[in-house]
This record gives sequence, structure tokens and C-alpha cells, in this order.
Amino acid sequence: MPSDKADATTTTTATAATATDKQQRCYILELPGELLEYILGLVHSDDTGIGGVRTHLTRRLALFKKNVLPVCHRFHDVGLKALYSHVHIGHPRAFDVFRYELRRNPALGPAVRCLDFSDFTSVGLGRTRRMNREIQMVTATTITDALSQTPNLREFLVSESVEDDIGKSVLDTLFALPYLEAIDFCGASSSTFTHSFSTVQLTIPLSNLTRVSLHECVSLPPSVFEKLLPQVDNLRRLDLSHTQVSGAALDAIPHTARLTHLSLAKCRSLAGKDILKFLTAHPAIVAGDQLRWLSLQWTDVSAEQLTSLLRDLPSSVMHLNLYGLPVEDSHLSLLPSGLEELSLGYADLEPDTIIDHFGTPKRPNLHYLDLTGNPHMNVWTIGDMRLLRSCSDVRTWEFDAQQVLAKMADAYIPGYTIVLGQGRRGWIFKGHSALDGAHNCSYTASPHSTATYYPTASAPSCCQHVLGMDMGNSDAWAGASRKIDCSGEEYGGGLERGIYLYYAYRTK
Repeated sequence: MPSDKADATTTTTATAATATDKQQRCYILELPGELLEYILGLVHSDDTGIGGVRTHLTRRLALFKKNVLPVCHRFHDVGLKALYSHVHIGHPRAFDVFRYELRRNPALGPAVRCLDFSDFTSVGLGRTRRMNREIQMVTATTITDALSQTPNLREFLVSESVEDDIGKSVLDTLFALPYLEAIDFCGASSSTFTHSFSTVQLTIPLSNLTRVSLHECVSLPPSVFEKLLPQVDNLRRLDLSHTQVSGAALDAIPHTARLTHLSLAKCRSLAGKDILKFLTAHPAIVAGDQLRWLSLQWTDVSAEQLTSLLRDLPSSVMHLNLYGLPVEDSHLSLLPSGLEELSLGYADLEPDTIIDHFGTPKRPNLHYLDLTGNPHMNVWTIGDMRLLRSCSDVRTWEFDAQQVLAKMADAYIPGYTIVLGQGRRGWIFKGHSALDGAHNCSYTASPHSTATYYPTASAPSCCQHVLGMDMGNSDAWAGASRKIDCSGEEYGGGLERGIYLYYAYRTK
């Protein structure tokens, strides 16, 4: 009997130990490395935050580094590759650390898919010897060295903050990368950058390059575009806002390109006839009916040319920016039926005309309408609610920030929230504010509701100010951007950061 009790005790102990082992066993660590890397990659790229509000890039990368990598050695080793898929450089020291890690662990270089300088700043540097030494961390030589160690790079996103460091060696190395899909040189216009781009030689086909942004690269001569654009035969997104692109360069875009996003905003070198010819006859636009995003803001298009253009515009267009063009009543009936976002800045259109064409339920898909600079839009035409109430499908309105919305900061508009941007733009959002943590101002307005003005001290907090980089729910800002996002969904971080935020949401 004693032996039976001992055997039973031993069996019970072994069973308990086995159960404990099963409870402590972490099955995810037993997965193959490729599968675990894929899972952590999904965690790394997930931008869904609390309450469905988007977590922006810098915050998301910081959370991944803080909460995932320290879990265990395997999570760290595998997650490091996911973290290095999008390398976000915010200051010179960060780039120096990145290059050090590449030298220390050469396996990280091939894992880099996106090199992102969009948030980079050296403001305040260069005033002391120590700061001068720090700023040397980011030079044409060091950027070239980093590119040479990242052979699988897909996206190269830079801005005017590093324009003096984009030398010929950088561009030669960049355009030699075999998998390059996206380039963005937003705002770069220095003499160094211009000279480098003018002398670079394109030695290999750029068939993988599908997204190109030279937004606000005002100093690049037409010859640069005439050299670059013919090489991009699979082009999908093209942002040439405020550049010297010529009609010849547009005509030289390969017929195999299928543009889904195009911005020719402020391209003063383009004649109206060149724009009309390209948009109505070039296969990159007319073949496949894939164009969804088009900006012609402040271009040299006449009223007659606009009529011809709208008649032949692909029905697929969902975002259309006609800011500063001579839009007349007759043009409104020619607009694509599926429009979701429309800018009619400085169009001389009466409120009744707008209601006739955009009133509910005539355009149920239209969610954003820009009426900045309209001479008939003032605090009274907006405050009486007739326009907002008649076009109830529109969720986001844009009006002149200083002349109209700033004067309505003390107004309570039932069911709407006024948002004043940090730059020169302002919006009225239907329902609650688009900002994180903002006061919920979602109310049901009666058919005869009008805006109510309060003394400043007693005004409800329904006027918000965009003061920082985090703009909250990005879905609420869809359509308000003046810039094309050339960062891919897999590696990119949207436009709500760095210099992209300025050009996308703060300038008119």
C-alpha cells in the first residue's frame, strides 16, 4: 500500500508538472521564423488605435519598439526586421544611429523597405561647433552610404529639410536600386538639389517606379521632367504641383502608364491647351478609366477649356480640385457623378446655385466641398444653416479661415464643429470634432436652426484648433489634402507628419 500511495503521488506530481508546462508553453515562439515575422509585421503596420482613431506613424513605431521588442529575445530578433522595414529619420542623431546599426548588423540593411526623412528637421543646428559636427551626420556621403546598404529599398521619402544633401551620388545610387517604387522630394529646390537632378544619368529602366512626387520643387528646369518621365513606364501617382513641367514632358509619359493620382496644381509653365490635350487624349489618362485623384488648382485653364475637359473627364474621378479656375454654373452639371471630394475655391457661385447642384439627395457620394474665397460665403450665409442643411450629405466644408471661420469662433452651430488649422485653412465638420479627445458636439439640428453667437467666456467648446502634428481621425480629413500621398500602405505613414503635413493641410 505505501508503494501504491507513492506511485500515485508521483503520477499526480508528473501530471501537474505536465499541465504547468502546457500552461507556460508559448506556442507563438514555436512558429517558423517566416511566419512569426509576418505576424509581427502585421502588428507593426496596424494603425488602428483606441476607438478606431488612427495611430500615426511616429506613435506607432514608438509603441512597437517599446511594447513588442522587449517581450523576449525571439520577438526582438524577428521584430527588429519589421521595425527596420520603415526607417523614420526625425533628426541627425537618429540617422547616425541607423547607420551604426547597419554596420553592426548587416542583415538589417536588406530588411529596409522605406527610408523616410519627411519628419526630419535640423532647425537650430549649425550655430555652434558641436551642432555643426552633429549636422554632418546627414550629408550626401552618408545618405549614399545608407542607400548602398539597403538594396531592397522600395520608398525614398525626403523633403526640403535635406535638400542640400541630395547630391549626384545620392541620385545615382537611388536610381540604380532595382526595386524602387516611390520617390518624394517634397519642397526641395536648393541649387545643390537642382544641379544634381539636372546631371544625373538614368542607367536602368525605372519599371518598378510607380509613385513620383516633385511637389513644390520649383527650381527644377523642364529638362529634368523631360528626362525622368519617359523612363517611368508603370507610373500610377504623379505629383508635379508648382513645378516647371512642360507639355512635352507630359506627352513623353509612356503609354503603358495608368495614372490614378495626378496633380498639376500651380504649374504655370503649362498652357491650358497642353493640359486639355493630356487629360483628354493621353493613354495614361484615358485608357483603363483609372484616374481617381486630380488637382488643377490655379492652372491656366479657361472656361471654354474647362467645359471640354469636364465632358471628357473619366467617370472614375472621385477627388477633383478646381481651386482658382473660372468655374461657372454650367460646369457643375458636367462634373463626374461619383465625386466624393470637390474644391471650388474662388468660384463665383451663388448659394442657391450650390444648393441646386449639390443639395441632398442629388450627390449622395459628395462628402467634402471646398468653397474658400467664394465672395458669397460669409458668417451670415453659413450661420443661417440653409446651405449646410440643404447639402446634408457633405460631411466636411472648407471656407476661408481668416475672413469667415475665425469670425465664427464664438458661434455655436448645431450639429457641426469649426476647426481652425495651424496654417491658413479652416473647416466645418459635421458631427463631432475630427480631433482626438475633442468635445463631442454632435447634436440634432431642428429644420430652422441657426448659428448662435455667445460671449467668448460662455461659448461652448465647439471650435477646435489644430495645433500639433496629430490630427486625430484621418478619415475625417480625407479629401482636404493638397498633396498626393506617395507613401505605400505597407510601409508609409500618410501625410499627417512633418513637412508633408504642412504642404498637405496648411497651405492653400
